[in-house]
Amino acid sequence: MIRALATGLGLSLAVLVTPVTAAPNQQLVNSVQHRLNILGFSHVDAGELTTNQIGALHLRLQGNYTFGLNRVRARQEVKVILEWDGSQTKSP
Repeated sequence: MIRALATGLGLSLAVLVTPVTAAPNQQLVNSVQHRLNILGFSHVDAGELTTNQIGALHLRLQGNYTFGLNRVRARQEVKVILEWDGSQTKSP
């Protein structure tokens, strides 16, 4: 009985310690891709971005970002999130 308890406890700890990573939801990826296209980043494939990048872009691209200074600021922040300074491009 003690052995079974120790085994169960060991498995429980292994599950808790193992990092859980999941791919972003496809609907979220499609939404971010649409917003990137509107801002002129259509060459970026949102499906190849990391979960952190998708999340950051999703949060940043909420609200009004399509006109004037909001658009300029949004493009600058998207470049930072993508770690893209204008001289680098995504490899095909």
